[in-house]
Amino acid sequence: MDARARAPTRQHTRASRPHRGGDRLAALPRRFRRVSARQSRAALWRHCLSDLPTRKPDSGASGCGAMGGHTLEGLASLVRNLGSACTLLRIADDDLLAGSQEGELICWSVESGTERWRVEVDGPLSDLAIDGGRVYASASASLHAIDLDTGEILWSRGLEGASDYVQAWDGSVWAVSSVYEIEVSDYTESTVWRFDGMGELQERWTVPERAWHFGLHEDGGVLLGLGRPRCGFLRIRSGEEPEHHQIEGDSPVTVGACGSSGRFLIGHSDGSVSTIVGSDAKTAGEGSSPVRAITGHGDDWIAGQESGQVVSSRGWTTTAAGSVDSLSMGPSTSEGEAVWVSSWKGDGVRISVLDPDGGGSLLELDHGHRTRHIQASAGKVVLGDSRGRIHLIEAGVLTRRVKESPVPASDDENRERLMERLRQLRGS
Repeated sequence: MDARARAPTRQHTRASRPHRGGDRLAALPRRFRRVSARQSRAALWRHCLSDLPTRKPDSGASGCGAMGGHTLEGLASLVRNLGSACTLLRIADDDLLAGSQEGELICWSVESGTERWRVEVDGPLSDLAIDGGRVYASASASLHAIDLDTGEILWSRGLEGASDYVQAWDGSVWAVSSVYEIEVSDYTESTVWRFDGMGELQERWTVPERAWHFGLHEDGGVLLGLGRPRCGFLRIRSGEEPEHHQIEGDSPVTVGACGSSGRFLIGHSDGSVSTIVGSDAKTAGEGSSPVRAITGHGDDWIAGQESGQVVSSRGWTTTAAGSVDSLSMGPSTSEGEAVWVSSWKGDGVRISVLDPDGGGSLLELDHGHRTRHIQASAGKVVLGDSRGRIHLIEAGVLTRRVKESPVPASDDENRERLMERLRQLRGS
């Protein structure tokens, strides 16, 4: 195996969860700290965080939404804290996984809210994939394989440069790392790695661009959306050389997502969006502002731009309160689906819930911390912010609470005191 693909040897110590500032945790190597939840405090945590109003907004948030002053906290079924900025989210069946800037990856039960496990590695965490009962996580300059049930780190491999993306399917684990040159203030190359399930390096390819999207292709290979100099996209299959394809307009890729029926949705720096099927790309839309977030909705797409424009392939356009950080399909305030958009404008964050058919506003929520990550699955949407707060919102709870009067500030203050006490118990 290529020596460059293996991380330095470190001890991996398991421990029941001590206080975060305690000697037991401090004694563990930072890259491989692993702790599991205590059942006694988990039961108390679950009981006190059942279907109740959550904490009031932080200072700096207006706390006033478009529907009677509702807040993100007040609509959430579950609120959790990562301890530092959220950098990734994933819902997989009853597992809610969130990763942080400081390198903490935590798995909770969606249904009960209990913490199942947590691991700490060198951060930030940047991406994860789930396959065959394992979580594959890219973080800092490494790739980690973690048991989904227990949180045990099975193996880790060092990569060259920053570990950006990971995909896994049918026993193959694909990862992408990139190198940033300070002298030229730009990315100079990326490396695509293919490991087997045991962490042994099988193949690697190096290209002169950074990948801004990385997805599994239906043929078992991977697709990369590229920045400069070549732009376009790259297809890589096992045992073959990379295959480069141009895209009309030759605009650098800024973001991407997987749509329905094997499609790839690619956003560009000029505001256009390309739909890739197989090796064929069709480009639509135009503008002067980069696409920062994109999602599919059936056979359509919805893209959010740095300018604040939210554009749908159905023909509608609306303007968010600021630059779009993230968007996703999620539950509506009544029934069906809606578009959840997070936008940021210097003095605050706005969470907008939009009608996917016409772009009309269904709900507006102000929030005190930048929210760069939104994920949704099966009637649930989860949002992660720059303070490390994770908010899980469920369709039924959302529908009921938007019809209710907002919780009085005094009740929220009592709630905050209870939450603080529970956080102390959680760390004891």
